[in-house]
Amino acid sequence: MSRYILPIILMAVVLASSAAALSLQSVFEAAPAQGEYDRYLVLETGRTYSGGLLVGPTWDNDRQEFLFGEVGLDVMIEGNGAILDLQGQQICLSFCDNRMDIQDCIIINGGVRFRGEMRIDEDLAPQGSVRYCTFYQPHDYAVRLQGAGDGVTIERNIVVDCVDTGLDYVIWTGEEGPNLPTGLAFGLSVQTGAFGFPDVRDNWTYFDDNEQNAEPFHHFCFL
Repeated sequence: MSRYILPIILMAVVLASSAAALSLQSVFEAAPAQGEYDRYLVLETGRTYSGGLLVGPTWDNDRQEFLFGEVGLDVMIEGNGAILDLQGQQICLSFCDNRMDIQDCIIINGGVRFRGEMRIDEDLAPQGSVRYCTFYQPHDYAVRLQGAGDGVTIERNIVVDCVDTGLDYVIWTGEEGPNLPTGLAFGLSVQTGAFGFPDVRDNWTYFDDNEQNAEPFHHFCFL
């Protein structure tokens, strides 16, 4: 089978469904609670959803405080083969002790990030899972764990041709980190002593560029 078949199929599906795209944010806002989840998103097979999604607060380095837009919530994204065109953005669960589970999605032009921190008086490390997803040309990383690890499962995903967008940022300052390269399939938190180790199994990664494909750190790396 030609190495070009998967990218061609993915792009053909995206082009065919782009006219019917909905914003992922709007679907999130309309999603009901179900079971243990505060938001349960059920996406349509083959439909395209555009843009990223941030759940939880962000850190303002100038004010030295968390800025709460949407508080942390437990989120399920049941993809059913839907296409998520993140348009250079991310799906991010940020600075909370909630969980986000994502399954059965085709994710292009972006990635998934779990971003957290542990403090003496509170646990702000998110948990969750990314399972049975196909990533095509994810920007930065397919999945990035940044101050998170224990309680996160990354299982049976396919990642093709991650895009190097320059250096990633330091979590607190927002400045470029000299040891934080992008263009990696899975970027895991190096602070495993503090955040624990995720369950990473049965994933498949590939780069069309032979030199990139031959470098192990492009596939899995601690940052």
